Amino acid sequence: MSDETMAGQEPVIESDGQAPEGGQETKAFDAGYVKQLRDEAAAYRRKVKELESKVSGFEQAQMTEAEKLRAQAEAAAKQAAAAQEALRQARATAAISREAARHQVDPDLLARLVDVQFDDDGEPAGVDAAVEQVLSRYPNLRPAAGVNMASTNPQRKPALTLEEVKRMSPDEINRRWDEVQLALKTGR
Repeated sequence: MSDETMAGQEPVIESDGQAPEGGQETKAFDAGYVKQLRDEAAAYRRKVKELESKVSGFEQAQMTEAEKLRAQAEAAAKQAAAAQEALRQARATAAISREAARHQVDPDLLARLVDVQFDDDGEPAGVDAAVEQVLSRYPNLRPAAGVNMASTNPQRKPALTLEEVKRMSPDEINRRWDEVQLALKTGR
């Protein structure tokens, strides 16, 4: 409240009739004016509470949005880590397959036995040495002498030639009739 009086109102001395300390006079206001000030102050208090509530709701909404973004970032980081691990494993499998082809060994079996180490870039390191170590420990994994594992399809028989057909017995020709017809058509 203000110490000044409204226009047209007289200052009133306190009810005990004495002037307050310091020689200043106390001013009083009529009841209607005081009620108006109190109502106005109450309205401001209600408005402050309402605004505080809105600010609190806004802050909670922002925190919720921030938490959503944090969760999305964590999910993206997990996906990236999983993709990175899948890439590392694919590189390891490719390196083991190259070594398996070089040594004529089953790549799936070799992949189970070789422990692959990775460098700082996620590239497999020392796969050739690890394969050599496994093959020295398990020499029976190497192919027997004279066996060619390089053929892409060992189940497939080479096509017959006319010379082979001429040397075949009639029973053998009957058993392999489709192949004989193919050899006769191609004329090889």
